[in-house]
Amino acid sequence: MKKFFLALSLSLAVVLTTAAHPVVAENPLAEKAFQKMFAGASHVNWSEVKEGFLKVSFVWGGHQAVAFFDKNAHLIGTVRGLFFNELPLSVTKSVTDNFGTAPVLEVNEIFNEEGIRYRVIIEYKNKKHEIRLNGHGHILDRMTVKK
Repeated sequence: MKKFFLALSLSLAVVLTTAAHPVVAENPLAEKAFQKMFAGASHVNWSEVKEGFLKVSFVWGGHQAVAFFDKNAHLIGTVRGLFFNELPLSVTKSVTDNFGTAPVLEVNEIFNEEGIRYRVIIEYKNKKHEIRLNGHGHILDRMTVKK
């Protein structure tokens, strides 16, 4: 069940961002909830995605982030871009123990009702690999992705 929610959150972050279209009039409840949770956010851009969720892309604390709200203004989850050295020590240690000094191409922190997970894309042995880890550094999933 946990893998299902993790897969769902990643799907929301990846698939739905490509299907988003600008919202003409934002949901005032969602906008109020967003402003309360992410005070000081800049470059705020609202979109509505096909499944009826609201997506807001923004910069907060120097990081690009995306948050998803349902139509009742409840936060479904967030995805935040990080630098590798900003990951918890347990996660960086796990990646370096398993993949050495492979170049890190992308790092995302995913938060939803399951908790916090991390998605790291590296280049290892001339292939791109997507690694999903929990906060303790345990590898939950690893797959090769096309370049």
